[in-house]
Amino acid sequence: MKSTHYDQATVAYNAQDYPQALRGYYQCLKEDWNSFAPGDAGLVYHRIGNCLIKMKNFKEAAESYHKALQDDSYDEKTSIHVNLATTLNAIGKYAEAISYFNKALQDDSYPTPYRAYMGLGNSYWKLGKYVEAGTAYRSAALDENNPNPVKALMNLGASFTALDRPTDAIEAYLAILDFRVTGSSLNATLDKLGQAYVAARRYKEAVDTFEDALIRKHFVLSPEAQVDYQKARQALGIDVERDSRSSINFDDDAENDITDSGYARYPIRSYNESEGYGAGNVPSAADTGFFTATDAELLETGKRQLRKERKLRHTGLKVFLAVVIILIIALGTCVFAYTKGVGIPSQETVVQNFFKAYADNESIDVYWNVESEDEKDALNRLLDVVPRVSEVTIISVDSSMTDSIVLVDVVLPEGGIMHYRIVMVRDFITWKISWIEMIFASKL
Repeated sequence: MKSTHYDQATVAYNAQDYPQALRGYYQCLKEDWNSFAPGDAGLVYHRIGNCLIKMKNFKEAAESYHKALQDDSYDEKTSIHVNLATTLNAIGKYAEAISYFNKALQDDSYPTPYRAYMGLGNSYWKLGKYVEAGTAYRSAALDENNPNPVKALMNLGASFTALDRPTDAIEAYLAILDFRVTGSSLNATLDKLGQAYVAARRYKEAVDTFEDALIRKHFVLSPEAQVDYQKARQALGIDVERDSRSSINFDDDAENDITDSGYARYPIRSYNESEGYGAGNVPSAADTGFFTATDAELLETGKRQLRKERKLRHTGLKVFLAVVIILIIALGTCVFAYTKGVGIPSQETVVQNFFKAYADNESIDVYWNVESEDEKDALNRLLDVVPRVSEVTIISVDSSMTDSIVLVDVVLPEGGIMHYRIVMVRDFITWKISWIEMIFASKL
């Protein structure tokens, strides 16, 4: 297009001076509108949207992309569909984002469909539709033009873990290792691979993976992996003392991470064009059943998972009724009830009160079992994966005289259900929390 304002704005845009570029493009709209040729309006609004998304102003970026789409003469609509869907993801409009990602994928000439598939997977993941998310991530991983299939593969592993298919998750993480990743990407992969081995009850391979990770410089197992490492060693008859727990940094692209604390256990990574391991190096479709599985098979897996979750909820009701019976028996024999884990207040009450206090920003010290400041700091760090939700649903209580494990469901504000395991210890006649972790159905 012929416009001095546009040319000057584009110079600033190419220099990554987005505020200056934005001012120039707005000036172009204001002073050159009457001289626009067909398609020029769409081009300028497209560039405005790009500036705004770079400046993290996603709502106004979405508005600009909508205006660009109104110019029927502008021929870059597929690119706008992807950018618009990305902004809609950023502001939480996931269902609307899905429609625009799908519009982009209908264009057979679109040169980078892996970008749309990654965004589509992120949208479905946020909606708790792990089957559809996994299908999208699989497509992104198989795209031969994808310069960085590693992130797609990481997301595939997370999707299979959410679907209670740890064996397939293992294959996804092993495929990542084929790319000879290094640094934080390698650390994250080994951390998740070890956890997937434990979920599949392949304890020897889990221990080998964790120990391979631990010999690496600066590597620290995540809290969840630390628990699984101990579980695997104990399953093999290896005594191990509980080590201090600290979290791992998954990569240096934190600002592009779409996850929040509710999904911290298996984080979903968004696409970053600045990182890559070389196009054309996608693992063969024959390497794992995940890549050859049909969408119908994935959907059937999702249905089985839903049935299992319903069964778990019914089990929780039965456990609750069993606890009520134990409390009645306790009226006649307090000693017997004490050995069966009955407390005043009960484990359920302590857990409910803890979540309510945490949601209301009240002190939660009374619910923690700590004997030192270090233990208190460790427990406080666990709250990074706990949403501030005042009401939770108790799934089950597995108790003995001295300790209990409580499984709870938490309904997130944006939708979806997360599962938590809460470890409790006896404190005279009541109970206190000594550990809390987010789990998937495979851990229930």
